Amino acid sequence: MKNSELNSVLLNKGLAELGDSLINFIYSAAKSKVLGKFCGERVSNKVLIRVLDETGLRKFLPRRIKPSVKSNAIEALIAYAWISNFLSINEAIEILASKLDLSKGEFEASVNAIVELVNVIKRRIDEN
Repeated sequence: MKNSELNSVLLNKGLAELGDSLINFIYSAAKSKVLGKFCGERVSNKVLIRVLDETGLRKFLPRRIKPSVKSNAIEALIAYAWISNFLSINEAIEILASKLDLSKGEFEASVNAIVELVNVIKRRIDEN
């Protein structure tokens, strides 16, 4: 995928809206699996902004943007990956659950798990 295409995916508001629901569902399902009991969670914008920085995707966005646009970029990428069949919901849940080490604290655990998910998505996009 060309940089300009990636930029348009990361800044797509419709994808971000869908991705917001997807990441919250996927994360809730993964955490439920890890804990052995059902829970519903929301992934914070702070977590997603940190994921954007740690995965190197920040460089594909304009320099001066609102924090909400930064977090939306990760949500948009996750929605794009699902719509484009780079990743299934079940696979995303498995990736997050396998990397969700809650002994490190919720914030760090969620960042680490979502970084892994985004890195898988990036590799698959690059391979196509």
